[in-house]
Amino acid sequence: FLFWAAALVAAFIAPSAIPQTSARPFDPTAPRASAFKAVRVVRADMPAAARQIDRLIAQAEVVTADERTAPIWQQTPGRVETSWMRVLSTARTAVAGLKVRESASEKRWLEIAPEIAADVRRAAEESNEAGVGRREIAASRQATSKWELAEHFARERAFDRALKEAEGAQSFNDVVHTSFDLLHSRFEEPKNLRLWQRMVADTVARSKADGSTALIIDKLHRKLHIYAAGNRIASFEAELGAKGLKQKMHSGDQATPEGRYRVTEAKGTGRTKYYKALLIDYPNAEDRARYAFGKKTGQVPLRAGIGNLIEIHGDGGQGRDWTDGCVALTDRDMDKVFARSRVGTPVTIVGTF
Repeated sequence: FLFWAAALVAAFIAPSAIPQTSARPFDPTAPRASAFKAVRVVRADMPAAARQIDRLIAQAEVVTADERTAPIWQQTPGRVETSWMRVLSTARTAVAGLKVRESASEKRWLEIAPEIAADVRRAAEESNEAGVGRREIAASRQATSKWELAEHFARERAFDRALKEAEGAQSFNDVVHTSFDLLHSRFEEPKNLRLWQRMVADTVARSKADGSTALIIDKLHRKLHIYAAGNRIASFEAELGAKGLKQKMHSGDQATPEGRYRVTEAKGTGRTKYYKALLIDYPNAEDRARYAFGKKTGQVPLRAGIGNLIEIHGDGGQGRDWTDGCVALTDRDMDKVFARSRVGTPVTIVGTF
């Protein structure tokens, strides 16, 4: 349609097509139709140009009406033709400009589309991370929606509109990336890493000294490691709380705690809804101090309790972080961990080490 309109407008302003002044009144029907078509073509992407053509059409209509109603001795030969040629010249320039703009937009689209498509997928993956909030999940959905709309416009060859929607998708992607990076920054802080490494080293040293079994959980890498007499003898994939990468502060925050704990109860089949479970002694003294500080500083909601019933349990293998703060393993792996554990077994949970 764009090329048809351009050709039609060009035909009307070609020198051979310009009507010569004669006794016969100039008929503006064809140039009027061409100008209206040009307006429809450019209005969405070049509204200012469309308004300019509209104004010139209105002026040409006034001139046409004046010349038709004026006595013959007051008429100006060529005035109507000139006004409509001005309309068509402006329309041709606008359509040609749109064609150039669309060509540049298509080139730009082809350059950035693969990168933004990949970034939308990355944001969708990051929005599923344990600890990312509702705002970021909503932003990822908005990014996906805008990207689908951008692809639709690109298929319709409306590349200007496709680029606009793609830019919108990218802005929502950035919201997710910023939150994701902030969530993960704590796992790179030297102070935190030193603390977690010391906790693990102490646990392993105690296991070696006592010849006992210890469980160490690396939240970032979703791993549960079994140590026996100071040696790592097995590692299993683990799933965390839905907000598991955050440090647990209170009940209902769906975060998996970090600290040094012990098994307080071993629940066999039939004693838990999660196949088998090892209950740990959360909250410990450090958890209580953190909770009290959070209450004082407003980080913990007024009516929120500190929480309890944190377990290592079965029913895992879902491929996502889904618990309310516990650590989930597949039933097969839980059998192995359960067999090596008893009341009193040390359980050290760290961000990473």
